[in-house]
Formats: sequence, C-alpha cells, structure tokens
Amino acid sequence: MEQVLYKLPDGWRYESLGKLTHIVGGATPAKNQATYWGGQIKWASVRDLHSEELLDTEFKITEEGLKNSSTNIIPPETVVISTRVGLGKVVITKDAVAINQDLKGLLIKGDIEVKYLFYWLKSQAEYIKSVGTGATVKGVKLEFIKNLNCPLPKPNEQKRIVEKLDALLTRIDTAIEYLQESVTLADALFKSTLSSLVCDESKDYERLSLEDLGTFSGGGTPSKSKSEFWNGEILWVTPKDMKSPMITDSELKITKEGVSGSSAKFIPPRSLLIVARSGILRHTLPVCINETECTVNQDIKVFIPSERITSEYTQHMLKGYESFILSELVKGGVTVESLKYKDFQDFKFPVPPVEQQNRIVDELSKINQLTAPVKTELVDKIEHLKNLKASILDSAFKGEL
Repeated sequence: MEQVLYKLPDGWRYESLGKLTHIVGGATPAKNQATYWGGQIKWASVRDLHSEELLDTEFKITEEGLKNSSTNIIPPETVVISTRVGLGKVVITKDAVAINQDLKGLLIKGDIEVKYLFYWLKSQAEYIKSVGTGATVKGVKLEFIKNLNCPLPKPNEQKRIVEKLDALLTRIDTAIEYLQESVTLADALFKSTLSSLVCDESKDYERLSLEDLGTFSGGGTPSKSKSEFWNGEILWVTPKDMKSPMITDSELKITKEGVSGSSAKFIPPRSLLIVARSGILRHTLPVCINETECTVNQDIKVFIPSERITSEYTQHMLKGYESFILSELVKGGVTVESLKYKDFQDFKFPVPPVEQQNRIVDELSKINQLTAPVKTELVDKIEHLKNLKASILDSAFKGEL
C-alpha cells in the first residue's frame, strides 16, 4: 500500500525521512553473557515505549555489553520508532539510550522540529502497522522508513502546530485518564469479590494442585519457511490473542500439515490457555478458555480440567491468585518472564466441591453483569477520544489546524 499524498497548503513541501534524518538501528547484547547486563547504560526495547517520553528502560547494559554488540547510543531529544513488534510506536528520548534491533533512532539533519516529527509519526502509526509484513511478527524495512514523505511547513509554522497539538492533546489525555480511573474502579469491584470468593483461606476446602485436577499440554510453532503449514483453518493461539476471557479466533491459523509437521497439537474445547512465557507476566496472567478446538504456540501452557473442577472456576481461581502467581511463581529473564512451571503445577489451591464452584461462578457472573455495561460505556468514550486525537493529528498535517 502506497502512502497517500494530499495537496499541501502554500509554502509546504514533502520531504522524505531519509533526507530529514539519519536513521540508526540497534541490537541486543548476548543474553547468555552476564557481564553484558545490569550496568548503567539504558537499553530500550519496544516494551519501554509506553509514553511520549522515554524516561527509563526496564533493562540496562554494561560498557562491555555495548562494545560487544552492534547497538547504538541514541542522544537525548531524539525520536525513536518501533519498526518490528509494537509496530509504529514512537517516543522522544529524555536521556542517552541504547536501543535494540526492533527500534530505529531518527537523528535530525534537516529543517524539522523534533516534536513536529514525533507528532507526524504518531499520525502515521495506523498506516505503518497496515503495511507491516511477516508470518508471526509484523515489521517494516529500513527503506520503507527512509521513503516516508513528511509534509513540511516552515519552522515557525511547525512550532505553531506543535504548540496547538500540545494544548489540545493534553486536554484529551486528561479526559482519557479520568475515564480510565473509572474503568479501574469497576475492575476493582469485581476483583475484590473474586478474591473473597476464591482466595478465602479460612474455608475448609481441600487443597489440590492443578496436577491433581487435570492434565497439562503444550504447543509449538510450525516452520515459518513452509507455506503449506500456514493460512489454514486451524486456530493457532499465541499470547497476542489472549485479550478476552474466551478464545473464539486467532490472528494466525495453520493447516493440518502444520500440526503434523510440528510440536503443535490439537487442544480440546473448554481447556484453560495460560500464558507461560511473555513480558506481560510482569503485571498480568492471561488465562482464557477456548470455545473450539485449537492449537497454541510454545509460550502457552494448556490445562485440561478433569471432572473435579470446572473450566470457569479454574479461570476465576487463577485470576484470583494472580498477584501471588506473578510474585512467587514467575521468574524474570533478560527480555521476558516465564512461569516456574513445576512450582505452578504443584502449588495447592483451596478447591471447593463442584456444586460450590458453580455457585461461586454464578455469583461472579452477576457482579460482572452489573459492572460490564458501565465498563463498556467508559471504554467506548475512551475510544471516541482516541479517535478524536487521531482526527486532530490528521488535520494538523494537512494544514487544517
């Protein structure tokens, strides 16, 4: 898909990013070299691109790690964009920082304001995501970034646009923040009820491990080099698909040949899909139930419950113990966290009889029916404001702001 170029106001021109900036990439120091990690040099990955300014990074590297990898130090006040994983995310660096191979630093060499470039790239995020290619992880090539054409007014006009955007978008972000706090309160009501029902240690329930209550299974990834393994009809669930309690579809699908030619295996309906390896385990334990037969990749553990525990109760139980699991049963890594699988498998939860499990699930369902409409309305308002931001950004770079 080619970039759409519209008629610009008088005095504006299009200029490619390759002419306006010097684009530099990064790398990841060897993860098995302990002396490369834990230093003082900030090292950014896409996981650190969660606000407008890149203030700090989750991981830091040593001078030795910097010297023995092909990463680059990006200076302060530089725009950094993700070209793979979290495609299209953009930030401005606050301090000097090294970057990994999924990011690019745009060093200004033309007559463009840093904040103007930042806002313009934000306006292009959806377009950049739409042209990404790759079997499992979407990305764009360096040449694509170099050839992006930026609408460029005179420096004074750039500053005026930036000041107007700062004012308007700050107001919208404040409104979004207030709405998000209300969503958090609605979530807190459900979580409080959930905790009181499934984590009550005073109840005389039998303590059983997941190993006592069912069986575990795993998954795998068919070879990406074999086209006959991909674009079939079989759901292939990865952590990216684990965004709602029930799994009904997956971003990528595989063929029967993909299943038989890999370690992927068919998972029966109403199993529990649990993310076992991902950066999301820093703060969330995704647990989903698959409505239909599916396969999963190697980052997901599958629990197939026996008649001693229901799928819905297992899901609520694991979410009720989420904080404990994340703090005690997850181990950190250089770039991703993972479940301490044996400890997780053997931990003994208080498990009521199935009749009581069903009553608890019904009670939680009633609470959810009360809070879900409120959350839906709030989320719709947040989405409306995000769309308004996108509309304002689009207008700004057409000279209409």
